[in-house]
Amino acid sequence: MTQHSEDEHDLRELILAEIRSAGPITFERYMELALYHPQLGYYSGARPRIGPDGDYYTSTDVSPLFGATIGRQLREMWEALKRPEPFTIVEYGAGKGLLAADVLGWAGATHPDFYAAVEYQIIERSPGMRRYQQQRLGTLPVRWVEGDAPLGGHIGCAISNEVADALPFHRIRQVDGVLLELWVGASDGNLREELRPPSTPELQGYLDGAGVALCEGHTAEINLRATTWMHAQLDALRSGFVLTVDYGATADRLYDGRYSAGTLACYYRHTQNTAPFERIGKQDITAHVDFSTLARAVRDAGAEVTGYTTQGYFLAALGLGDALTDGERRHLSPREFERERIAIEQLIRPNGLGGFRVLIAHKGIEQPSLRGIALGAEAL
Repeated sequence: MTQHSEDEHDLRELILAEIRSAGPITFERYMELALYHPQLGYYSGARPRIGPDGDYYTSTDVSPLFGATIGRQLREMWEALKRPEPFTIVEYGAGKGLLAADVLGWAGATHPDFYAAVEYQIIERSPGMRRYQQQRLGTLPVRWVEGDAPLGGHIGCAISNEVADALPFHRIRQVDGVLLELWVGASDGNLREELRPPSTPELQGYLDGAGVALCEGHTAEINLRATTWMHAQLDALRSGFVLTVDYGATADRLYDGRYSAGTLACYYRHTQNTAPFERIGKQDITAHVDFSTLARAVRDAGAEVTGYTTQGYFLAALGLGDALTDGERRHLSPREFERERIAIEQLIRPNGLGGFRVLIAHKGIEQPSLRGIALGAEAL
């Protein structure tokens, strides 16, 4: 038996032991253990998760142009805040550190005044990824913050790319007109779903707050932690912005008939499945982000929604397409030019990464005019 399978066995046994001791657990608790257990969880291991040797790609893997374009938006935010020093960028879940490297690389090469003002902080739960980031970013002005949120009172922007989708969530189902929760139980040493009454009235409250009702038989995910996470980001800001990029939709779309089986998805070696009890600790578990509820969390925290659009529109509005013209001026070879063209297409394609959503919130500043939300803005 390999160490790989031994770790999976150990985590499965740990979860089974908890169920034997205290009874079935919520899917949120299961997901916390499967993804974030300090030693055995998916995000705690040293195995690559992102890129060709991992389980999935993010926009930062496609091209450094993604980070450079994010950098343009961050610089505009800095200008809107009257060029504070420091301008604190707090990145949640920095993965391989590519976004930080590309934002800072772009700023240092093109806008030294902005670069000099930036204080870049990373909040990373995974010890293995934190070590990887520190090796990759060792020469750049980046520091790592312990805990789930930075100390309060900074001026700047909190950013995240594909973080909210992996926050542990509850699973629910409408059965005979009654809302039930999908718990995780055990039988003959195997994990299984069990329908039980909701673990908290907050689940029904979430649906009521979103103004949605499930159809008969509808299975869905509810992420209570996403609200807490958004509040924490805004509470840490004296003034500034929160920039969230992820896949998802508004509540009226997520909880209508088109997603009647829910949006839970697991990723392993660049394949997608819906079997969360397989490869425990070795595969990612995600669900679409409810951006309506994130927007409500913004307003409940005393901040405002600046705008909401798609990644494709966001990047295009910030001039991502200009990179081709810039490439000609940089005398790229035909092969390099074609590689850049393909990368741009991947980043903005509506049925791919370009269909991801971008939510920007602001606090302590009047409604700013930002280029990134000038195209395709949608109401929230």
